[in-house]
Amino acid sequence: MKRVLILGHGYTGTYLYNRLKRDHNVEIVSKASLNYTDSDILETYLFEYKPDYVVNCSGYTGRPNVDGCEDNKEDCWRLNVTAPAMVNSACKAHNIPYIHISSGCVYSGYDKAWTEKDPANYGVFSNESSFYSKSKHAYELASSDYGLTIRIRMPFDDDQTDRSIVAKLLKYDKLIDPGKNSKTYMNDLTKFINKYISEGHNDNEIINFVNPEPLSTQEVTEIMKDNGMVNENWKVVEFKELGTKCGRSNCTLDISKLESKYGFKPLTETEALNKSLYWNAKKEKVAN
Repeated sequence: MKRVLILGHGYTGTYLYNRLKRDHNVEIVSKASLNYTDSDILETYLFEYKPDYVVNCSGYTGRPNVDGCEDNKEDCWRLNVTAPAMVNSACKAHNIPYIHISSGCVYSGYDKAWTEKDPANYGVFSNESSFYSKSKHAYELASSDYGLTIRIRMPFDDDQTDRSIVAKLLKYDKLIDPGKNSKTYMNDLTKFINKYISEGHNDNEIINFVNPEPLSTQEVTEIMKDNGMVNENWKVVEFKELGTKCGRSNCTLDISKLESKYGFKPLTETEALNKSLYWNAKKEKVAN
């Protein structure tokens, strides 16, 4: 059993905490309870808690979506670049293994399944990228030399909480379907992080974590319909009809490294989606 410190009490941090605490001694702190943009406060906390691992899930995604980052660039940069870089430096100074949850939104396009070695084409050097994507790429450029940076995309879970891509699709009337987009099943992500910590890894690299055989928006909604989750107002439209403030990343990620180095093979996206919807239906049935 390891002592694990999770930074960030949002969607990803809460999900990891509720599952990792079954096997480890886990503490979770929010930005409100611990100002980890203050190096002195952060150093003191790390010294007192003495974690075996730090997992940073804190960040700024914007509300209700990444358009919010366009209006709040200072907060976005502070929480997606400055704060995690400071945590990274503190962990490096104390030789504490560090895991940073990031995003695969540094790529866009379907020319290939993007590997960790591919230069970002939708980041700080792109005129088309969102500010959110720029901030995620900026962290990688500045700090990915220490700790494990895990890129995820469009997460979904067994509870279908409001940040899940399934819950988002259910409340959207207008949908876009640019192609097959990689997504991350949170249950698989948690299993991998648990395995990584339990086996005592301390790697310094970037890794893609998505479920293989990605689905298009239409394919996802068809599976949702089969499981009784339908929005009767669904309509596929052109992206420009959404009236967004910035573009969106659409891509698939390659997970060969995840499978070859760590021996971890996630469920296919279809398997994961059906499993998550099955468990969600069971929970709703019990609740009713």
